[in-house]
Amino acid sequence: MTKLFQNDIMEEIPEDAILIIGAGHFGARAARLLSNESHAPLFVVDEDEKSLSQLEDLPVKRIEHDGIFFLVKNYHLLNPSNTIVPAIPLHLAYEWVKSYLKSSRVINMIPVPDDIKPFLPHTWQGSEGSLLVSYADFECPDDCPEPEYCTVTGERRDNPLHDLLSHVRLPGFKTHVIRSHQLAPGLGGYKLRDLTGLGERLSEDETGKWLLGTSCRCHGIVTAIEIYQTQTV
Repeated sequence: MTKLFQNDIMEEIPEDAILIIGAGHFGARAARLLSNESHAPLFVVDEDEKSLSQLEDLPVKRIEHDGIFFLVKNYHLLNPSNTIVPAIPLHLAYEWVKSYLKSSRVINMIPVPDDIKPFLPHTWQGSEGSLLVSYADFECPDDCPEPEYCTVTGERRDNPLHDLLSHVRLPGFKTHVIRSHQLAPGLGGYKLRDLTGLGERLSEDETGKWLLGTSCRCHGIVTAIEIYQTQTV
């Protein structure tokens, strides 16, 4: 049975729960895949009731709320082991940490330096200012199992993209990359503790520039930020 919550959740979410943030095309696909392939409790968060209503045939609990603010506001009801599936057209980790630390830090997005591009395979400018990165310059199949050898080209991925990004060093920037683990073919996510770890690390930096990345073996997104300490009176 499905249930639609509004604004806040009314129960503690189980430790093994998966939270899909976004109920659009990718979020709906994630919900359908995981409904078939996982026994974990599923929650889908989106502020659009119409998008959520299209999932009413699935065994998922639907939460009508902005996904980023939901993760920040209801943090006390979540568990570090909960799995987050980003399914919004934004870099969720950046949006989350910006809101999570807003009482103590000002985090602004800045242009990703062009100097990073020679270290990366293929790059495209993201719609919101982040940089999209991929080993593929073609459209990957939806059911890619993220193998060691690419299913399209046959090339071996000797250096997974999340490792490649983690070792990028640009003068004046620190780097933090969250690895996305495959949950089903063509679908990845990471633990809530990965987000909180990012928040803890950035909370120690009063001012500075960072490259924030989220990446699986073959695809990723990078956002450049600058941190300022909130002024107190």
